[in-house]
Amino acid sequence: MKVYISGAIYGGRQKVDTYRKLISKLEEFAEVLNRNIIDDDVIEKEAFQSDYDIFKDLENKMRESDVILAEVTVPSLGVGYEIGFSDMIGKKVIAIYDKNEIEKVSTMIRGNDRLKLIAYNDLSEILDNLESIIKE
Repeated sequence: MKVYISGAIYGGRQKVDTYRKLISKLEEFAEVLNRNIIDDDVIEKEAFQSDYDIFKDLENKMRESDVILAEVTVPSLGVGYEIGFSDMIGKKVIAIYDKNEIEKVSTMIRGNDRLKLIAYNDLSEILDNLESIIKE
């Protein structure tokens, strides 16, 4: 199983430790296609690539994936774009968010019945069930 994980980079790095925990758990049963979102210097590394090359690489990884897991607590244009793109090409999209930090996510996410949206109080709720969440 191949998983693309979507999380804020330019929108804010507040949840990078969450992304790290998700990737660590995912790698127990799946291939994560874009581990770079957890790199502390991801923004600096991207400075050496063209925007187009980054876009095409991520687009290809989304196409290759079986499922997209999006952590949507931190609002991000890039994450929203990745969710919309993945939905339009028929990918399974699961969005999770920390309801201790935000009460609701965008209506465009909440209202799309093709997406699975899961709120959590504690990340362990997701981590303890991640394999079944991804595979169902």
